[in-house]
Amino acid sequence: MIRIAKCVLWTLLAGLAASAGTFPVVSLTGAPVAAGKVDVRAVLPGAIREVTTDVVTMAGPVVFKEAAKKDAEVVWLFVDGKGTLKTRAKSFEVTEETIARAPLGWGWEIRVPQGSTLLALRVKHAVSAADRAELKKFANNNAGPHVMKFSECPKYGEAIKSKKTVSRTLLPENYVMRVAMGTVETAGPDVVGRHRHPMLEQLFLGLKGNDITVLADADSANLTPLSLLHIPSASMHGAEVAEGKKLHYIWMDFFATKEGQEWLKMHKPETPEAK
Repeated sequence: MIRIAKCVLWTLLAGLAASAGTFPVVSLTGAPVAAGKVDVRAVLPGAIREVTTDVVTMAGPVVFKEAAKKDAEVVWLFVDGKGTLKTRAKSFEVTEETIARAPLGWGWEIRVPQGSTLLALRVKHAVSAADRAELKKFANNNAGPHVMKFSECPKYGEAIKSKKTVSRTLLPENYVMRVAMGTVETAGPDVVGRHRHPMLEQLFLGLKGNDITVLADADSANLTPLSLLHIPSASMHGAEVAEGKKLHYIWMDFFATKEGQEWLKMHKPETPEAK
């Protein structure tokens, strides 16, 4: 069930309530959803070209079916609750902090049991003719679904982060063309050093326990748990976490061109002995 008028109003109110700075922060949590219902709410509409982001709240017992799409890649980021995903002959039990992406043209069936509410950010990225041509070069990445707990995703290091920071790659490059995703986790006091990447647009999604200040040029915003923000394009940005607080967020990179993915070479895969 999609409640368009209420969704638009709630998005505006949630953005105003969650934002502590001069660029918008939108909460993923909204009005309660009745058992047996599904609520789909657009967030940050139009913020990034070719990208659509929706908060999907599924209150069990309920079955949500997403039809196969040929014109857009779809990535699910489950942040709370539990359920079962099915696509073709494959089935996955999912809990909070799980990523799921099915190959282009595959649909999903999501079952949520009674007593559970499954909360997710659904990210859609338009597929261009060039993207389709590139996808054919990476057949192994598109042979089946990519479903992983965040905590099981591979670690990487980066010069702008401290030694105690744990970074993980959730969605490697060349699964969804011109898109990559990962997490960053540390405890305060700590920082993610300021940097700039004009070749891509970026979203941050605060996970449970996250309470940080995101800096962009002269502006700042407080990113709280289960909240989403758009990093101002081409800004010099970073993040700070104070003593006694936690930093744990998802970054989502959307590249204008395939060549822009060279930026990801800044991420150095870790071996077990690296730390």
